[in-house]
Amino acid sequence: MEARASGGTVDPAPSIELVSVVAEGEGSTTRQCSSTSHRQAEPSRKPMYQSRLQTWWASNVQPTIVSGANGSPSHHHDPRDYLALERTYLAHWRTASALVLLGVVGVQLFRLHSAGSAAGIVFGAVTAGGGIVIVLAGGRRYFLLQKKLIEGKMVAGWVSIWIDGIVILGVIVAVLVVILVDAYEYISPGAKSKVKSSVQRAIRTKITETYPLLAPHIDEIIPKKSQLDLLKLPDRITLYALDTTPLFFQHMDDPLIPHLRIVHQFPSCFPRIRIDRGAIRFVLSGATLMAPGLTSAGGRLPTGEPAAEDADESDKRYEGRELNEGEVVVVEAEGKDEACMIGQLRVGTREVKEKKKGVVIDTGHYLGDGLWKMVLD
Repeated sequence: MEARASGGTVDPAPSIELVSVVAEGEGSTTRQCSSTSHRQAEPSRKPMYQSRLQTWWASNVQPTIVSGANGSPSHHHDPRDYLALERTYLAHWRTASALVLLGVVGVQLFRLHSAGSAAGIVFGAVTAGGGIVIVLAGGRRYFLLQKKLIEGKMVAGWVSIWIDGIVILGVIVAVLVVILVDAYEYISPGAKSKVKSSVQRAIRTKITETYPLLAPHIDEIIPKKSQLDLLKLPDRITLYALDTTPLFFQHMDDPLIPHLRIVHQFPSCFPRIRIDRGAIRFVLSGATLMAPGLTSAGGRLPTGEPAAEDADESDKRYEGRELNEGEVVVVEAEGKDEACMIGQLRVGTREVKEKKKGVVIDTGHYLGDGLWKMVLD
């Protein structure tokens, strides 16, 4: 359309054009477009990094599956394939979680058995690392196969299957090694040093104060002119030995505890309790000594009263005063002649008889442990 002049002047209104736009499958529509001075502003372009992120997200994380007619899956894009792939990826996560949980349980068991055990920490690190490897391998497999499925292809015999197998086999081997190491536990003593004569006299005095019944035998255990050796063991334990014979050990500032060889040599010089037959295998495997093993029919605890004259000889040794928390006590076993364990009471014997549950001795020196098997050169 031509613009009309009014009074010799040109109409200031801009010329307007009608442009026809044809849409697919629809009738033609019209829109107004202004001239150069009133054209619509073009939409601002998104930053390059944002565009690339959206493209990657749409292609890898949340791709759109093209279906066939009437919503049925097309030849190369069956949604069930993608759902199966997701289930497989979640299976990798379950396997990794199981490995991490196994490592946590292993570390806690090692701590209960021997506080701060390095083998337990290594075992936990191996299983946790294996879980991380399985998750990463499963993630890479998921995104690669997803891309191949979109292209209408499939990759068989993916390397992640081999990675999973190798990791799980490694964990099984680690468990086997832990079992064998635990079965043949051995403590390697550290550097040996000579005990000063003044310190040696103080040790003799401390032993007779803690175990008064050992006083008549102290010269036999530690002769006056002998030379004690001090050895540093793991878990902040100090061992005192005479030549190649271990005598007493001490954890930090805890009382001096005699080696079981000293207990077997002088069995009547220490307060004693007795466990029933069912608790023997737990004690000899390093488990915590619980109250039910002492309060059952086969167990024995001090009665708190003097021994009766007509009492059985095997029961007289368990008569006498109640033992207090923190005292060192020898643990004997039903039907056995020699002590199987020695340790510190965490609760008094009176409380054990009243509650009949809970921990009595959490850590101790028992037959067959590393301290028993240790060889001093």
